[in-house]
Amino acid sequence: MLGRQNEATINKLNRESWLQVRALGKKRFIRREMLGSLPIWIGIVFVLPALERDHTHPPFSQSNIFSGVILLPIFLLGAYLSGRWKWQDLEKKYPENSLPPWE
Repeated sequence: MLGRQNEATINKLNRESWLQVRALGKKRFIRREMLGSLPIWIGIVFVLPALERDHTHPPFSQSNIFSGVILLPIFLLGAYLSGRWKWQDLEKKYPENSLPPWE
């Protein structure tokens, strides 16, 4: 849908989307980023070892579980920081008082 729109329409849609996100709050925005990183963590920790063709190690060995426990806080911290940075970028791009009254 956005590919057929002109730049002014895309900016207007992005601005409206940002206003909706801002109304829901910063904590929810960051929490969604953190929850979005969990499927990637599950894929790396559980799915990839199960699909591995080298059957010398069981897929759910102690080393895999240990690395998964170590990776979880790293993934969550990275997603938290990413969410904070995205929020700050959106606040800089669309300051609260910069929108004209007719939009």
